[in-house]
Amino acid sequence: MPLKFTQRKAEDVPTPSASGKVNQDLVNLKNEMSKLAAGMVLEIETGSEKAVRGTKMLVTKAANQMGSRWKHWNVGSTVFARPMEAVRRRGRKPKSE
Repeated sequence: MPLKFTQRKAEDVPTPSASGKVNQDLVNLKNEMSKLAAGMVLEIETGSEKAVRGTKMLVTKAANQMGSRWKHWNVGSTVFARPMEAVRRRGRKPKSE
C-alpha cells in the first residue's frame, strides 16, 4: 500500500506525547564499546535469535555515532563485535617535488 501524505496546520494536529526517548540499549552499548581494550571482542547475549538482527543494527549505529567501524557476527543468539582494523592503501607513494 503506498503512503498517503496530507499537509495540515500545526494547531489542527495532536501534540507529541513525549519529548523524544533515549535508547538506553544504544547508550549502554556505546559505553561498553568505548571501554573495550585492544585485542578484545565484545560479546553480547541477546536472549533470543530473533533479537540478533536488531542487536547487530545497534552495533552499527553505535559505531557510526562514535565515528568508527566495527565488525560483528553471531553464533546462535550471541552477537560478537570488534573494531575493524585500519584499511591499508596499496600503491606507490606520490613523488615529492
